[in-house]
Amino acid sequence: MNEQNLEYLKKSLDYLGFGTKLNDVLESAISREIPAFTLGVNQSYTSSQAKKGPAIGSDQMRVMLNFNRSKQSDMYFLNDYEVTLLKAGSALPIKQVFDLERDNRITALQAYKLLSGNALERDVYAKAENGESAEKKKVWFKLNLDVQDAYGNHPLKKFYPEFKFDLSESIDKYPFKGLNELGKDGMMRVLRNGNLAQADMLVGKKTVSVFVTANPQFKGLDVFDKNMAIIRQDEIFPKQDKTQRNDVSQDQATFRAVDFSAAKTEERFPWENQQDDEISQGSEIER
Repeated sequence: MNEQNLEYLKKSLDYLGFGTKLNDVLESAISREIPAFTLGVNQSYTSSQAKKGPAIGSDQMRVMLNFNRSKQSDMYFLNDYEVTLLKAGSALPIKQVFDLERDNRITALQAYKLLSGNALERDVYAKAENGESAEKKKVWFKLNLDVQDAYGNHPLKKFYPEFKFDLSESIDKYPFKGLNELGKDGMMRVLRNGNLAQADMLVGKKTVSVFVTANPQFKGLDVFDKNMAIIRQDEIFPKQDKTQRNDVSQDQATFRAVDFSAAKTEERFPWENQQDDEISQGSEIER
């Protein structure tokens, strides 16, 4: 058994958010020299709605990690994993396969947030066109849960800095009430981590409590009421003039014309730089 390869895979699992819980079964499978094998783990999350009303129940997620042995050596590789998420109160699960290289090593917790409909920002190493060393960029990720491709996956959209989505400017466009600079900074951190942010907003002539998440595709925010029903943009901006509507249409046209997922990327496992993306049994996520 290749001990160095085994230790690398254990570190990979830890980075993805599984800690050491799969180490024993991983080592057992490799010691038996199985050409290909799959390890599974269950995870539950408590949404913000469930924390207020325990009767709602938790979201349940099943992760199946696929390992393959090299045909040229005794090394094993973790290439992808499949996630099945059943949201509390939903009859149908949502499925997605995340390719570690293609999808920039999305962690299990990030996968949960994406499958919950949230956008998130993370660092990506992008190869320079002139052959120089990889450059780290902040990239927004969001799944299009409305469609599926030929493999049953939802397209994972990536929005690079060239797309010019400015979260701070987007927040400033919305009629939040009592959102001081400190509160804005906190909201930006929450949204960048792929969570829902709660605030008060003027909708029509009333101040209501809302949840918001970033929408980099349309350079704005998705806004929900306390029951997680979407609040339309024309309800928030009832007097929006024609110029503003044309600007939004132009943003949508620009997005359709450019494929921001085509950029070549090179990603490492940044074990030293983990922040809030640790997965643990019974984790509480703002959704």
